[in-house]
Amino acid sequence: MKIYSSIIVPLIVSGLFATATLTFAQGSLTPPGAPTPTMKSLDQIEPRTPITYDGYYISSPGSYYVTTNLTGSAYGVPGSPYGIYVASDNVTIDLNGFTLQGVPGSYSGIYIYGSHSNITIRNGKITGWGSDGVSFNYPTATPQNVVLEDLTVSANGHHGIAIGNGCTVTHCYVENNQNVGILVDGDGSQIIGNTLVGNNSGNNAGSAAIMLKGSNNRIEGNHVTGTGTAGDGIQFNNGGCINNVIIKNSVAGNGANNYTIAGGSGNDCGPVGTAATSTSPWANISH
Repeated sequence: MKIYSSIIVPLIVSGLFATATLTFAQGSLTPPGAPTPTMKSLDQIEPRTPITYDGYYISSPGSYYVTTNLTGSAYGVPGSPYGIYVASDNVTIDLNGFTLQGVPGSYSGIYIYGSHSNITIRNGKITGWGSDGVSFNYPTATPQNVVLEDLTVSANGHHGIAIGNGCTVTHCYVENNQNVGILVDGDGSQIIGNTLVGNNSGNNAGSAAIMLKGSNNRIEGNHVTGTGTAGDGIQFNNGGCINNVIIKNSVAGNGANNYTIAGGSGNDCGPVGTAATSTSPWANISH
């Protein structure tokens, strides 16, 4: 009996282990079901609203993007004299590399109505509008915290870009607008790292590539060329221009009118000279 028990017990235990191993190896025979998405869609990451026609009216906060080139219409004919009309706070507009094309008799390419704030416009071209490229209803109401970046604004019938308080214009190419290239009609804004070519193409007396009408603004690192024989490169428009900072800009093609920045008070302007003779790291280059 001892001999048999010593043989049978290991066999039983071995059989139990083999059965358990086979049971675990089989797994569930029920199919897992249809595959499910493992990544989020673009709308889930950043919900955005498409802009598919000119005259698009934005009346609520959100992120908007242009889906194709858009062409405006002259005032009084079917269509809209505006490219995009903004009447809300907290709006982002991505032109998505497309063009807002104006026609003679149209108004502004992008128009900000009222004292709205927190508006960003980027990445596209605004050209050929009868009035301004990007504008607001100055001097009635002034928008706050408008950011314009990576735009080409060209050949518009009045100003290229007009901004109000606490705004930023950066990395924009502003060319051949009939009057002022960039108009700062407010306080606390920054105009940094832009290129302005051939603005004031209408050769209006007293116009400029960059014109300041406010205080506490910063104009830095812009390159300006050719603003007409009657225009200035960078200009303080009136004696109310106070505590502005003008540094590291380069202006060519307007001679003695490259910089007209003597007006106002408390302004901090880097010395004006040539790259060969200026020793200050804050110098404004004139050539």
